[in-house]
Amino acid sequence: MKKYLSIACALTIAASVLTGCSKDNKTAPIVDPPTYSVPTTYNFANANFADATTRLGMYTEISTLMKNALTGTFDATKAKNMLTNTGAPFTTTAYNTSGLQLNDQFAPAFKTDVISFIDSLAKASASASTVASRGVAGVAASSANAASKYALTSVGVNYAQVFNKNFMGGLITYQIVTTMDNVANQTIDNTTVVNGSTAMEHAWDLAFGYWGVPIDFPTNKTGAKLWGSYSTQVDSGFKANKILMDAFLKGRAAISAKDKPTFVAQAKIIITTMEKLTGAAALQEVKEVKESISDNIARNSRLSECYGFVSSLKYNPKKVVTDAQITSFLALFPKSYYDLTLTQVNAIRDAVSTQYGFDSVKDIL
Repeated sequence: MKKYLSIACALTIAASVLTGCSKDNKTAPIVDPPTYSVPTTYNFANANFADATTRLGMYTEISTLMKNALTGTFDATKAKNMLTNTGAPFTTTAYNTSGLQLNDQFAPAFKTDVISFIDSLAKASASASTVASRGVAGVAASSANAASKYALTSVGVNYAQVFNKNFMGGLITYQIVTTMDNVANQTIDNTTVVNGSTAMEHAWDLAFGYWGVPIDFPTNKTGAKLWGSYSTQVDSGFKANKILMDAFLKGRAAISAKDKPTFVAQAKIIITTMEKLTGAAALQEVKEVKESISDNIARNSRLSECYGFVSSLKYNPKKVVTDAQITSFLALFPKSYYDLTLTQVNAIRDAVSTQYGFDSVKDIL
């Protein structure tokens, strides 16, 4: 009898131990992912990217002002005031009273570089009455189209274009990539609603606004500017239009639905795509340089655009390419653009295409 009782006790103890273990090791309940729809246009009810649109408008006024370099009337001081929105420098009154500026959106290094670009353009403008040529700063026309004129330095650099392309990297790419990195790391609040949206929703909206495309892009390309224009220009070789639009739409919907895995994934897609888009844009300019290789003046301006894109890579805080690689790319450009050879152009093309995996499309971008 004692033997049977001992067995019964042992079984009771074993059962209680197993029961205790079962309670301690419960499997976490499976939580279904949130259900939500992704729109086909950026028409989210609480979307607001007005500040980004305003800043792109400020840029447009600076770019327009730089055209005065062709007549020797470029006002460098006014251009610098436009960067900080000082002294009501804009023609559009709403910009002057917006409380916004460009300078506080720049990558740290661009804040210094942009002043150098403006000063260099001012020097070329001061020689506007002189015909630009090898070793001589001034203004000259394309040999293919007399109406196309450019203000060039003594070595043939068009600093209006260097400014334009570095602006795209030093403000637009910098802001988009920084935002996406913060979203991916979930360092932006997505809980508290202020003025109808969370901080993460609003930051994502601004990033979309900086891309410079309409809400129904790429079906509608009207008014697309800066990166919105270039993502279209390189579409034959790099489908950035669809990649970016799909990611912006899916990521924004996921943020509102609190679907963390999805918005993190879309943010990372945008980060990668922005750097590749810069490489594709540089190759697109290489193509145009080769098309005008015998037209010294137009070719030099286009080479300035290519240089600007390559140089702008350094402002991307999440770039894969190293600073040393960027320096090596820039070293491929001739000291005087008047000395450019087809061999040098191809070397620039090959270096960039290899870096970004565009070898099979390097001549069609």
